[in-house]
Parts: sequence; C-alpha cells; structure tokens
Amino acid sequence: MKVSDFIINFLEENNVRDIFGYPGVGCGHFMDSLSKSKIASHLVYHEQAAAFAACSYAQAAHRVGVAYTTAGPGGTNLITGIANAYCDSIPTIFIVGDKDLSSLRNGYNVRQMASQEIDIVDIAKPVTKWSYQIKNKEDINLVFQKAFHIATSGRPGPVLLDIPSDIQRDEVMVEQLKKYSFPSIPNYKREVDNLVTLFQKSKKPVMLVGNGIKQAGLEKDIMTFAEKHNIPVVTTLLCFDLYPKNANYFGYIGIDGDQSANTIVNEADLLVSFGARLNFKQVKNNRKSFASKGKLVRIDIDQNELDYELRDEIKICADLNYFVPELLSREINSFSPVWLAHAHEMKRGSQRNVALNSIASETVLYISKEVPDNTPIVVDTGSHRRWVMSSFEFKEGQRIYQSAGLVSMGYALPASIGVCIATKKPTICFDGDGGIMMNLQELQTIYRDQLPITIVLLNNNCLGDIMEFQKKIFSGNYFSTTKESGYLAGDFKGIAKAFGLFYHQIQKIEDLKGLSFVSKKPQLIEVIVPSNTR
Repeated sequence: MKVSDFIINFLEENNVRDIFGYPGVGCGHFMDSLSKSKIASHLVYHEQAAAFAACSYAQAAHRVGVAYTTAGPGGTNLITGIANAYCDSIPTIFIVGDKDLSSLRNGYNVRQMASQEIDIVDIAKPVTKWSYQIKNKEDINLVFQKAFHIATSGRPGPVLLDIPSDIQRDEVMVEQLKKYSFPSIPNYKREVDNLVTLFQKSKKPVMLVGNGIKQAGLEKDIMTFAEKHNIPVVTTLLCFDLYPKNANYFGYIGIDGDQSANTIVNEADLLVSFGARLNFKQVKNNRKSFASKGKLVRIDIDQNELDYELRDEIKICADLNYFVPELLSREINSFSPVWLAHAHEMKRGSQRNVALNSIASETVLYISKEVPDNTPIVVDTGSHRRWVMSSFEFKEGQRIYQSAGLVSMGYALPASIGVCIATKKPTICFDGDGGIMMNLQELQTIYRDQLPITIVLLNNNCLGDIMEFQKKIFSGNYFSTTKESGYLAGDFKGIAKAFGLFYHQIQKIEDLKGLSFVSKKPQLIEVIVPSNTR
C-alpha cells in the first residue's frame, strides 16, 4: 500500500471526518490520497486559518482536529495556530508535507539545500507535545498511533508530523508495520479515597471547574455530583458558559470575575479545583492568600502546573477522564442545604458589572436573547471580547470559542468555520475591525461553501484594547491605534460586496429589529461603535 493511502486510512479509522488545509507540492501525495477518501477536505486561503479552524473544530466536535500544508512557508504559517492549540490544550495533528528526504540537508551545516527547506520540526518543538520528521516508511503506523495518543492523552495538545514526499509515495506492507506500545490505564482509587475523606470532613465545600473539565467533556458529570451533594460550583473564565442557569453555579473567579464566585471561594473550608491552571488573573498577585480559609485540593494532569505552588495545598496529578468517573462512583453524605442557601444569599448581594451604555453592549445583549439555545458563539480578541463577556446572556448548552491562552487576534473568522463544520449549526462570529482584517481572506471560504455564519462586526475604527493601555501608561499617546495615528479600518460594506456576503449596518439598536442572526446563508452585520466606547 502507498504510504499516503495508509495515512488517510489510518485517519478514517481514528474517527477523523474533516481536515483543513492548503495545497502544495510537498503534500501532493497526501492530497491525492485524501481526494479519494470519505474525509471531507476543507480548503482555506491561509495556513494559519487552517490551524485555527482545526483548533475550534476539535473543541466543538470533541475529536482530534487535523490540518495539513506543504513545506517552508506553509509549515511556518501554521505556527500561530499550533501555539494556540498548545496554550489551550487542544488535541490536534498538523501534517507538513516536505520535500524528498534525499534532497534535504541531512546533517550538512548549510541553511538550505532544497527550495522551501526549513527545519519546521525544531521550530515547532516549543509549542507542541511532539514534533517529528518521519524518515523510515516502516515507522508510519507506529508514528501515527503515537501521535494520536500523545495529542489526546494526559494534558491534550498539538503534534506536528513532517512527512517527506518520497516517504509519502513509497510502498509498505501493512501487516509488517511497527506498532506503538500504549501505556496502561491509570488507577486513582487511593487518590479518590483521600478526596472523599476530605469532602466528608468539610462543612462548606466548593468545586472549581477549569478548562480541563470542559476539554474532556465532563461538565455534566461534575455538575451531577455537585447537585447530588449540594455543593456550590464556580468556574474559571474559560468555563463561564457551562452552567448559565444552574442553581449550583455561582459564576467565574478572578480579577475580572463575579464577586459572588470570589466571595464563595474565600469562605470555603474546602476548595477542590478540577483542571484549572490558577494563573495570575484567577488568583491575583498574592497566590498564598487564595482561598486561604480552607483546604485547597488541586487536581491537574500536568505536574508542571502543580509544581507552580499557590500555598499549602494537596496536589493530585491525575487524568480527569479516569479520576472523575471514579469519584462519581462513590457514595458520600450530602451536605446541608444551609451552605448552598448561604451561597445564594451572597450571590444576591453581588452583581456583575454589566454596562449597557453603548450600542456595542446593547447589540450583544439583544443578539443573545434572539438566538436559539444551542447557537455556537465565536469571539476574537479586542474590545468586542469584553463586551461579549460582560453582556451576552448565555443559555443552557450554548458554548463560546476563543483564543484563551494565546489571545490571538485573527482567530474568530477561521475558528467560526471550524465550529460551524463541527456542529453543523448556524454560528455567530463576534469580531472587531482589527481582528477581522488579520484573516479577512477566509470570507471567501465562508462564501464559497455558503456556511451559515453570521459575522457581527463591532467596528469602533480603532484598536481599543491597545488604546486603553496607551491611555494609562503613555498619557494618551495613541500611536498606530487610531485613524489620526495611522490605523484605518476597512470599508466593510465594500468588503462584504466583494466577497458576496449579505450586509447590514447597525447605527442604533432599532436597526437590529427584523434581522435573523441564524441565517442559513453567510452575512456580515457591521455595528458602528464610537471610538471612545469602553
């Protein structure tokens, strides 16, 4: 069997249904095999977009996201999306089709031998769980088995595989290929026993749900446990969309979080953190004072995160995919409803700071009430992200997708493609005038495939977040962030026309009435926001 055919067969057998990529000679054999498969191939117009789409697809579909491209700039253009997958722990495989192995440097200390030759393996190493060039065709099965295991096990993340063209087109005997030795399934009985003991001794427990729970798809399981035992639940910012109406949920913690969530954490005599990094924005400057009135238990798959200590704490290095089911199998005494009732009293006494004083925040709130419960939401980086986070009223089953760790502008447009394809649902893409320009070419992908994506462009004609920094630190010396200092947003009505998109302009809230935000065809809704809106 041809190696490239084997790769595609392997992907099919491992539940890969969609692939994002951009063509090139280096990945020609891979593409030829892909064209004959059941896997849907989605052509984008920039490799970074392929990587972002693979990231959001993996999160929305709860399966491995895959992107491919060719050697040289094709591979280097993937790096930002790969870094996004690394920071947000997204299981992804990135395939780079390289030039013939025989034409590469192979140990010679020169910059290049083949055109487009670049050491993508070493470039990608700092932002991947594993980065590897296949040099032996007999390793193809072992390498792909290992790649999928690494991407999905432990703390998930990206893997990059560089596959030279002569390896792709070579022939192999499938029955003679090497196999990967998978590690045994971990057992956490002792660790769960210890946690159950701590729960039984507690009077005011709180459970903190982090992105590890969301990535593993365990949000319903963990809330079932909390509801059964009358335990208040708080989340990190990345998980604030999980339980919008649940009676056991009290908001998200941190500097920008809900006052009720922070207060409940501070009053707890036991805080159990599931898959949360507990970084600066979550615990503030003085890490030793976080949840200081009670015991702190941190459960995380990454020992390096646990080594970054907060204070006297109990650390459990465990895979939540196995730890949580073990916990749910145990019987513990339910806690007095008095603690839960007290938490509700604290929640009633605090209000989230929702400022509905601008067309931006009013638009976000209006759309949130109009869209169906299960509508996916994608958001970019910029001022509009703050407006969405503060004003959007999430419904049960609704999910938000964002570049959380890397905080990359240009994410939302290609990510909305990945989410829309994964969920097969009309998708809302909240973007800013700065962010959308970074991957503007993907409007062509959306138009070409007639994806039901509504782009809500909150256009304040400036780079608002950076302006805020310049205002505070440089006494309002705005450089390259305003029209007067060199920044200029596009003519989005003209852009929409050029890409064949339906276009609507919103200048006042009344202009939104009568619009459908889950249109079956792509559309761009531009909301004109004053540049001084914060």
